[in-house]
Amino acid sequence: MLMERMILLTGKGGVGKTSLAAAHAVASARDGRRTLLASMDAAHNLADLFHCPPAPTLSPVAANLDIIEVDARRVAEEDFAEMSAALTRIITEADDDQVVDLPGFDPLFFLLRVHQLADTGGYDRIILDLAPTGETLSLLQLPELLSWWMERIFPLEKLAVRALRPLVKGVWQIELPNAQAMNDIERLYQRLQEMQRLLKDPETTSVRLVTLPERMVIEETRRSYVYLNLFGYSVDHVFVNGLYPPDKVDEFFGTWLEHQRQHLAEIKESFGHLPITRVTRFPEDLCGLDDITRLADLAIGKAAFDVVPGLAHERYVSADDGYDLELPLPGVTADDVELSLSPADLSVRIGSFRRNIALPGALRHHDVAGARLRDGALTVRFRSTQEAQS
Repeated sequence: MLMERMILLTGKGGVGKTSLAAAHAVASARDGRRTLLASMDAAHNLADLFHCPPAPTLSPVAANLDIIEVDARRVAEEDFAEMSAALTRIITEADDDQVVDLPGFDPLFFLLRVHQLADTGGYDRIILDLAPTGETLSLLQLPELLSWWMERIFPLEKLAVRALRPLVKGVWQIELPNAQAMNDIERLYQRLQEMQRLLKDPETTSVRLVTLPERMVIEETRRSYVYLNLFGYSVDHVFVNGLYPPDKVDEFFGTWLEHQRQHLAEIKESFGHLPITRVTRFPEDLCGLDDITRLADLAIGKAAFDVVPGLAHERYVSADDGYDLELPLPGVTADDVELSLSPADLSVRIGSFRRNIALPGALRHHDVAGARLRDGALTVRFRSTQEAQS
């Protein structure tokens, strides 16, 4: 069975990502689609929301609906023990197959588990309840960062390890990774390559932003949108959660309602080209399937799982005297962008995030002749080395 749809929900902590992810999953299951709701938070938020026992493994909670709270450590030990042991040997210089805690590797094993379930789990749709924004952005750039390292650095490192392993072991008694460990890393890379293709396929996967009508949350949502576009992810919807109903609040909340109106106008200005769903605040915390179903009825429309055309990914356009790279970056000013060129990559930095875009072979002997930011898109002009110097 081929999975038809994957939807990722992200946003600042406390905006209601988990509730809206659950509402998507319930709506999908009611469509008769076999659905998985997965969370990278092992703190049992999903279990609390569905009012069920913790779900470190696949757990049915309704017809056509399973949930899982991915425990990265458990995944590393049980599903990818061989690969985990290889990483342990490389990073800690351990000389046995014991799997130890590898700080920072939780997102890696979360992605591997999701890819495994997408590939073999028999689900029509997968909904991912992701971590708060910063962690999510680190998670989503991981496959591409690892790809860059594997293509640029790993071949040299593999040769060096092969040549130096006997010397280092004999002189310093340090065990460098063996051939099997290096092969395991290559297999890891191949799996993440497959996951990246899935995550960046706009016909299958999209990201949905959850925000609140509050200034700081809106600012973070704007930045997230920019960074997601920088890394080529398709964002197709914005949910504004936690709205106060204007006709059901007393005079005390008058100022709050005015601020809410102003912030809603800001959200429309920033994301007006995307569908925006407003979600009214519930009088009590959600708990159990009935409450989640009420939220699904309120917030998840009939077309929620349709593929909505988003912004185009980066593309190369042939020009008379070279090539232009066009990269959608809505909401960015020229002062926000830093560019640098290496023989094989164009580096684009915005704020604290940088993306290395691998250049096709046709551009390896070209220089950047200029760049402009217009109508929400960055255009970088590449011209042949001789022409760029003239």
